[in-house]
Amino acid sequence: MRLRGQLMKRLLFGVLVFAIIALTFADTNKKAIFGFTPTQVRWFTPSYYTDGRERAQLFGDSGQGGVWVDRAKIPAGARVLAHTHPHDEMVTVIEGTWYLGEGPAFDPAKLKAYPAGSFIVIPAGVPHFVGAKEGKVIIQLSGDGKFQTDYLEK
Repeated sequence: MRLRGQLMKRLLFGVLVFAIIALTFADTNKKAIFGFTPTQVRWFTPSYYTDGRERAQLFGDSGQGGVWVDRAKIPAGARVLAHTHPHDEMVTVIEGTWYLGEGPAFDPAKLKAYPAGSFIVIPAGVPHFVGAKEGKVIIQLSGDGKFQTDYLEK
């Protein structure tokens, strides 16, 4: 009788441990939709933005690597000198007209206008420069890998 009681206790303990583990993993695998409205986007100024630009991290962490989606807000009249990135950069213009040029030095004659709704792919290592001529511009950037900018001009 005593042996049967010990077996029953062990069995109940095993079932309890299994239930706790199953509930823990079930909760961590739960999927849910998440999203942001424009007013919920949290803008900040990274230390490497010294010209009035702002950034927002929507998904992942571009400073750590992996898949990420960020937004950048560029004030009217701002320009970003020639630079490259070590990873492909996918850009969608959300608001305003974004001007993009290709080359190792900023050249206003090479700027091409991309209005809201435009999508651009800038391959890794391609020198480019940007500007916001007419007004504020918001772009959405996405990539896979740690975001890095290597300036060709100072």
